[in-house]
Amino acid sequence: MVNSSNKNPNGMLQKLAERFSLAQLNPLSALNQKPKFLFGTPPEIITGNIEIGHSILSGKFVLGDQKRKFSNFSDLNNINNEHWLAHINNFTWLKDLRAVSNIPARNLAQEYIENWISLENKPSKISWRADVLGDRLTSWLTHFGFYSSHGSQDFYDKIFLSIARQARYLNRHAMKSVEGSARIDALRGLIYCGVALPGFDKYLINGQKHLENELNYQVFSDGGHYSRNPSIHANVLLDIVSIRETFTAAHIEVPDWLTEKIEQMASILKSFRHADGGLAFFNGSNFGNVTSIETLIQKSTTRNKAISSAPHSGFHKLSANKTSVLMDTGSPPPKSANKWGHAGSLAFEMVCGKDRIIVNCGSMENSTVAWRHALRSTAAHSTVVINDTNSTKIDIEGGYLQSPGQVTSSRREIEGSSIIEASYDGYLPSLDLIHRRLIMLAPDGEEIQGEDNILGSSDGRYTIRFHLHPNIQATVLPSKNSVLLKPRKGIGWRFTCLDRKLALEESIYFGENGIKRRTLQIVIFGQITNGGVSIKWGMSKI
Repeated sequence: MVNSSNKNPNGMLQKLAERFSLAQLNPLSALNQKPKFLFGTPPEIITGNIEIGHSILSGKFVLGDQKRKFSNFSDLNNINNEHWLAHINNFTWLKDLRAVSNIPARNLAQEYIENWISLENKPSKISWRADVLGDRLTSWLTHFGFYSSHGSQDFYDKIFLSIARQARYLNRHAMKSVEGSARIDALRGLIYCGVALPGFDKYLINGQKHLENELNYQVFSDGGHYSRNPSIHANVLLDIVSIRETFTAAHIEVPDWLTEKIEQMASILKSFRHADGGLAFFNGSNFGNVTSIETLIQKSTTRNKAISSAPHSGFHKLSANKTSVLMDTGSPPPKSANKWGHAGSLAFEMVCGKDRIIVNCGSMENSTVAWRHALRSTAAHSTVVINDTNSTKIDIEGGYLQSPGQVTSSRREIEGSSIIEASYDGYLPSLDLIHRRLIMLAPDGEEIQGEDNILGSSDGRYTIRFHLHPNIQATVLPSKNSVLLKPRKGIGWRFTCLDRKLALEESIYFGENGIKRRTLQIVIFGQITNGGVSIKWGMSKI
């Protein structure tokens, strides 16, 4: 759907001019000219971090829990880390300098922009990749009022010429050089150019058309993003909420399809969010920023509640009396959707109140190859591992070495108790085995019953891992079949497996800001013989 104002470019420009009257209008008739002003700047949805802004002022850029010295874009010649190159070139850190909101921050932003323009004379490498380019244009346009005040005419000439050049390049490459959520980043930048730049309204039309198609392709009917990664899901939602807010500010009609996608995605984001405000750890997601997530949910303006069943996205959530279980009941995502998807099928996370108790190990955005590979493994998730192999063979270069298997799942209620049952056949091709997991939550939220069945004709060895949050103190009881779990302040739990001995082993957890913390995991292990094995376990409040 193309909104009605797009059918009449002159009428659209007039509406924009009425909302954003920055100068006397003289719309450009040819896109080979550069604009001399902006109709206006898109609204800032998520504000920056003032501490990071001060760090940038001191000459150190921040990415996750790491800092790197940086003085100008010539320094990038000595950097071969893709994450750092993308982060510095996309200028999303302008929001952090803007949060500082003083003259040195403004002057440094101007200096970095002029430095980038002086060195980027031809499209190349990561700096001109469509998602990086889209983010850069988004940042330059959104924060234009912050960094451009008191700028010289020479600065205005340089930046408008550069924005026009980058916009034209993005219009040609947004749908070619990247896929998945990166395309949404690129299209957001293209749409912003169509809204803010005189004479570039064609880019608004193209951007909307491609965005509608991409959202229809990338977002499942239950509202989940096909990356199956809560962090990527939140980022895509932020992109489209920001686009809607920009349309509203510019008096452009918001398409119905955009409103519908926002409502769907906001509902499932609420499901991905634990009570501590952070996101669950599946398929490479991270904790996120609690304030930003809350702001995003508020800006989505949907009144829809969190959904408990997202069968198309592959997640089910059980909740009762402040206890909740979120389970991955989907197949690993394709490489085109999530290059760094995990082999964590049928894993789950469990929280009580604001305490995370059973977790997955998480991820680190700017990690080494070895760490990234380890965190993608089945063993880094609270699920079953057979013969110390991954349930889906992961490729160290991204994606998988085999086609992901299939998950079947169902959900039912029995006498008030909610039950999830799911099976994954990832081990079937190599080991002729299937993993089936059942989890039941009592109606009062005080008891969880679980059962893991390994079915098939082969013998082998299984290991069931339950990774614990670092704030949980764990003690194995003398019987060796129970473990007491005690959070720092909240309610304690007893984990029990009556017919198996339990062990505590070391584990690792990447929590807020990607900070690595030591923790523990409960481990159940044994042999698979005579065509399969069934392991029953449970958790109860103490």
